Amino acid sequence: MKTIENNGVILIDPDQEKEIVIGLLLETNAFVSIKTAEILTTLDKVTQYRERKEGRFPKLHSLTHHGRRKAYKIQDLKNWLESPVDYQPPALHKDSVAERVD
Repeated sequence: MKTIENNGVILIDPDQEKEIVIGLLLETNAFVSIKTAEILTTLDKVTQYRERKEGRFPKLHSLTHHGRRKAYKIQDLKNWLESPVDYQPPALHKDSVAERVD
């Protein structure tokens, strides 16, 4: 990794920053907004909804207690982008409840 020192602070080279951030997001399986998913997939939120209901698009995860704020896991979107036609959402156990992050 190439770094730059500026007044005693070590900074990541701006040319490498994008790749490092993408790597960290994938490694941590970060959450991304519906709007970000629109940009990544080129599918508007209505199409995302329709495809999700048909089981052909990743599920949303609740980020708040009341479920008003939802997001996708970036790894799920990556899997969909690698093969949108053959995408199968991860199987849920019949006894499991939709995942919630509080």
